[in-house]
Amino acid sequence: MAGGLAAILLLPAALFADLYKWTDESGKVHYSDNPPPGKKAKKLDLKINSISGPPVVSSFSSSISRAATGTIQVKLYTTTWCGYCKKAKAFLQARGTRFQEIDVEASEQGRSEFRALGGRGVPVILVGNQRMDGYSEGTLAGLLKQAGL
Repeated sequence: MAGGLAAILLLPAALFADLYKWTDESGKVHYSDNPPPGKKAKKLDLKINSISGPPVVSSFSSSISRAATGTIQVKLYTTTWCGYCKKAKAFLQARGTRFQEIDVEASEQGRSEFRALGGRGVPVILVGNQRMDGYSEGTLAGLLKQAGL
C-alpha cells in the first residue's frame, strides 16, 4: 500500500493535479485524481519535491533560456519553501548575476515551463544551454563561468 502511494506521488502529473483519498465500504483505501461521486474523500495537499542529492547537469536545446535579445539568460525555477532554491538565489544575488526567478507553484506560466522541461523537483537552474537539477554552489559557479557570466 505504501509503495503504491509513493509511486503515485512520484508521477510528474501528480505534482500539479489534485489527489483524493477515500475508503470504500470494504475498508480498502483508494487514491485518485477525482473524488468519487457520492462519497466523502479527503483532498491531499501535495508539494513539489526539493532536489536534495548531488546536482545533475545536462545540456538541452530550448529557447526558454535565451532572452529576446539572444543573450544568455539565467532562469531559476523555485518554490517559496525550498531551502536549496533560497541558497541558489542568494548565491546569484551575492555575485551580482542577473537572473529570472520563477515560482512554479505561484505562476501558471512558470508551472507550464517547468512541465515542458520535465521538472520533477526544485530548484531547476538554466544557464544558456545548460541545466542543473538541484544545487551546488561550485557547480553553478562553473556553469556561469562557462557561459561567460
